[in-house]
Amino acid sequence: MEENNEKEEQRAGRNKSTQIVKAYINGSEFRRKFDLITASKDVNRLLYQVAKKMLFHRTGTEYEDMYWIDPIQCRIVAKEINEQEEQTISYSDAIKTIIIANPGLITIHSHPEGTPPSIDDLNSNYVNKYSLGIVVGHGGQIYIYSSNEYINPIYFEISVAEYIQQGYNESEARVKAIESCMQTNDIYFEEVR
Repeated sequence: MEENNEKEEQRAGRNKSTQIVKAYINGSEFRRKFDLITASKDVNRLLYQVAKKMLFHRTGTEYEDMYWIDPIQCRIVAKEINEQEEQTISYSDAIKTIIIANPGLITIHSHPEGTPPSIDDLNSNYVNKYSLGIVVGHGGQIYIYSSNEYINPIYFEISVAEYIQQGYNESEARVKAIESCMQTNDIYFEEVR
């Protein structure tokens, strides 16, 4: 009886909608999504390994992990894997120092609900001079993005709200708003399939 209580306690607090499908994340279809993200096979392999690590670490939760990758040296220069606030990443002073000293980093972080990059993600990409941003959803979604200009968050959220009024769900509305911004702003966005 005690063993059953322990198993129940382990499952307590898990969010079924953010559980990963381990067979898919470990499978070749998910791995192949990383093959063409950059021109470097080594960087792509590292991104895949980091994505798996994040997804297995945060499965069943609303917490996010983030890694900063130096694409030239093909190495992790920073990571935030102990975030205690749901759906956010806090930049420590040490991470901010690393970012300033290393322009052109690639960021990869998880979105438990599988949503596309937020306006904050796009603006952070621009402000911090990242070469590429990657969002990995717990359902295996992969979005890549970059931004060469700041986008007004209020304008963006109004655009999202308009798409929701047209019948799109939250995630679809955000994709539509990003695609609309691509028409007038110097940003790039793509879902990797």
